[in-house]
Amino acid sequence: MDRIGKETRSAVMSAVRRSGTRLETVFAAALVERGLTGFEEQPAGIPGKPDFAYREGRVAVFIDSCFWHGCPRHLRRPASNTDYWQQKIRRNRARDRRVTAQLKAEGWRVVRIWEHSVRNPRALKWWLTRIKTLLAAEDSERKL
Repeated sequence: MDRIGKETRSAVMSAVRRSGTRLETVFAAALVERGLTGFEEQPAGIPGKPDFAYREGRVAVFIDSCFWHGCPRHLRRPASNTDYWQQKIRRNRARDRRVTAQLKAEGWRVVRIWEHSVRNPRALKWWLTRIKTLLAAEDSERKL
């Protein structure tokens, strides 16, 4: 049972942003700082609507929230309405797997980064290097 009423819960959930989050802003700034320009934010027409995409390099990047996507290290499950939240996070993870499989089948390389990695400078640097490597590999393949 939820501790707050339906109307209050609805208002709280409506305030949760789907795009333009602080994590996305930090990540976009890190991409630019690293010279990884040419990305689109929240691009239309790509399955799963990745947070960032390099269409030419066919690299889709998702920043997965530790809560909404069920991080095994950092998920703090709510104490109330536990069945709902468990099912919600399970559905989110299943959708993530479906979207990743669909994108890969369409020739995309998919990068999924946990929220905590964006917040960790060392991990963020590793991910930025990984994206740069993927883009460089695609660029060299096009030149062959």
